[in-house]
Amino acid sequence: MATIHDVAKLAGVSAVTVSRVLNNSNRVSSTTQARVQRAIEELGYVPSIAARSLRSRQTFTVALIVPDVNNTFWTTIARGVEDAAQGKGYSVFLCNTDENPAKQQSYLDVVISQQVDGVIIAPYDTDADNLEKLRRRNIPVVVVDRDIAGWEVDTVRGDSVAGARALVRHLIALGHRRIAVVTGPANTSTAIDRVVGYHLALSDAGIAADPALIRFGEFRAGAGEREADTLLRMSHPPTAIFAANNTIAMGIIDAVGRHGLRIPHDIALVSFDDLPHASHLFPFLTVASQPVYDLGVNAAQLLLSRLAADEDLPARQVVLPTRLVVRYSCGARLSDPGGNSLSLPVAFGAPESVSIAPRVPPEVVEASRASLGAMGVLVASRVAAVETPQADVDRLLATLRHEPADRTPYLEMWINSPALYSHMLGRPAQHDPLSGRPATPEDHVELAGRLGMDAVVCDLSWPGGNQNGGAGELGRPAAPLLDQLNYLERYLRAVRETDVGVIVHITGVMGAGNEDAFDLAQLMQADRPLAERRMDDLLKHQLRLLRALCDRFGDELAAVLISDVLSGPQGPRLALDLLETVYGERARRLIAPAMEHGKPVGIHTPGQVGAVMPLLHEVGFDFVHPVDPAHNDLAEMRRAWAGKMALAGGFPNDLLMAGPVEAIQAHARSLCVEMGAGGGFVAGSACGIGPQTPAPHVVALATAIQTCS
Repeated sequence: MATIHDVAKLAGVSAVTVSRVLNNSNRVSSTTQARVQRAIEELGYVPSIAARSLRSRQTFTVALIVPDVNNTFWTTIARGVEDAAQGKGYSVFLCNTDENPAKQQSYLDVVISQQVDGVIIAPYDTDADNLEKLRRRNIPVVVVDRDIAGWEVDTVRGDSVAGARALVRHLIALGHRRIAVVTGPANTSTAIDRVVGYHLALSDAGIAADPALIRFGEFRAGAGEREADTLLRMSHPPTAIFAANNTIAMGIIDAVGRHGLRIPHDIALVSFDDLPHASHLFPFLTVASQPVYDLGVNAAQLLLSRLAADEDLPARQVVLPTRLVVRYSCGARLSDPGGNSLSLPVAFGAPESVSIAPRVPPEVVEASRASLGAMGVLVASRVAAVETPQADVDRLLATLRHEPADRTPYLEMWINSPALYSHMLGRPAQHDPLSGRPATPEDHVELAGRLGMDAVVCDLSWPGGNQNGGAGELGRPAAPLLDQLNYLERYLRAVRETDVGVIVHITGVMGAGNEDAFDLAQLMQADRPLAERRMDDLLKHQLRLLRALCDRFGDELAAVLISDVLSGPQGPRLALDLLETVYGERARRLIAPAMEHGKPVGIHTPGQVGAVMPLLHEVGFDFVHPVDPAHNDLAEMRRAWAGKMALAGGFPNDLLMAGPVEAIQAHARSLCVEMGAGGGFVAGSACGIGPQTPAPHVVALATAIQTCS
């Protein structure tokens, strides 16, 4: 079996250097890292976890403590946690508490004795005292799908209030007025939140809540069956029931059947949480669907980022959105002309309607909770989640909306100049080993602040470890979702307490750059079906990425930027009719998550873009970058697209490179005056800031933009 010394010998480095590479140290150059990795792969070297543990005092294990492994909700979360943790070399201990306090305490003793590095837990109640064993030992903890009162701790959960309100609002819109809710234990934050959302929907419609229709129990099928049986025996039973999770819904279905009733003909049913896979075979339940797998990934990301941090991070609260999925069980399709109104059989390919549940303001939630408390419905109170403050980028956002601002915004998409970082920061920037870029997100944000940029671009088009700079097949980023989330979160942490916003950038469906776009255009001519299959593969991957990013960070992002090289110096890469056919609908699908979250969406496409602007506008893009004056008539584009699409970039690369400083400043002021009046234009270089761009020239450009109002 190969040893660390064998690897060092083959790579031509010391064993210490190999150790640093294995431990992701930033003290090793990218070239040396690549050489060591090749040696590891060639020899099949597997580092000893025990040895790593002795050196680092880590066990590289984490515990996941959940209430019910029989529920697919929790097994899906577990899969998300495991996939993310395994990708970073961590093993996961899975513990099942059955919502039992004694069993939870027993498992806490076990994971403490096993010296796990951290714990992800869905506690049985909201009381932080029941997790005191972990807090007293300073064990890093992430709470998933629940909230804790009295402890500032990392938390990730779905938006239960918004999802519940959306479900009950939908029932009310269908004509229901007597609606019951069957939820989990009254000392569990998730159960309470879903009652709060239920109450808000009733209040919005002017319907008084009936405490007899609010049933607390357990998140289990048996509890759903018992509570539904009680409700259906009432002299004035409900016409609709909201089940607070999918297992409760299964119990309610059994009870309804025993009473000789049909869903949805005799009673409507909606549920929180979808049934993975079952919805494809039995597309019946109307649900509030959470991104369950992403809850697990985000929980792991919060825990592992805390374990890796050199600083004491503040507690983070992550709330992922829920989506209303309308199917049959609510009765919405009973009146469909020619449609199938029966519970079974349901026609193949049954239609469903999906929409995001709008977030409820915290003060509205607290007012509802107080009202329920006054009614004697709630037996426990809890601390409201603390929202992460959003970066202030009003100038940029107003401009993208074609509104006037105090001055033209300034944005540079790429800054890959070590000299500029040293010039502005007074020290060399730290190389970022994760992305391979010459600066960390923290240095990038500091530089942006010093230059007066209104936003930074978090570029997730990087290949994730490919030291040769290639983008891999179809330009697909090789980095796992966990790394992408980590990288973006670092940007968002860095901009807190600043006036700098964050724009996230990913590759689109045409590939990562000019070479990808050229190859795809060639393939489109030779074998169009194959070219479209490759586009669809990339679309599937990037749509999944963008949805995860927007669901997690949508409230904090300023905008989203997509790279698709549609044009070259002479015009479109493909004939316009073909481009519209193969690109238009795919691009609409890709940017849908950003639009769903209300984020401005831009496209980075170099070359001559005038001919493709109508297509970009039709697709739904809000702005285009970089409108290089070497290939475009900026004044004409401004006239043609004022009020419809914003333009970003526009400063000529040859002038920025050659200078002199006085000419740079004069042209920048002229550009802002001619293009920036009334909004719709964001100034910046047309080709980014590369290693050869003189630092004083960049400073001159930034200064001129900021002083031109």
